[in-house]
Amino acid sequence: MMEKLYLIARIADTRVALRSRTIHSVVTVGTPVEVPAAPPHVAGLFALRSRVFTLIDPHVVIGLPAVPVVAGQRVIVIEVAEHGYALLADEIEDVCFIEAPETRIAGKLLPGWARVADAMIEHDGASLLVVDPSHLIHLPGLKAA
Repeated sequence: MMEKLYLIARIADTRVALRSRTIHSVVTVGTPVEVPAAPPHVAGLFALRSRVFTLIDPHVVIGLPAVPVVAGQRVIVIEVAEHGYALLADEIEDVCFIEAPETRIAGKLLPGWARVADAMIEHDGASLLVVDPSHLIHLPGLKAA
């Protein structure tokens, strides 16, 4: 049943679904610390419960300008290869079960979205991109902080 649980968020004015098994938590970020010479998609570092997380800006990953980080903003915490990351999102809408099956992506996506989206899923009469958060972390030719 848990394989049908998704976090619904809005990133770059696009509603996306993230599989719950990839999500550790949703937290409020304080003021992040900038990382000199970091790749452009790394918005900084922040500490939470004695751990340091790399803050990732998905807007940059998909080819858009960076968005400012606002203290008190909610972020999506994930773990990739035993490292903690947090993803900026414009809005975190809901966590819900979606009974519809994931389907192949119909149509052509912009290159940035094509790199991070695995599938589509129907929810409440709308099509959502199913995004794999690990694709937001490791960009070809770049390394995260």
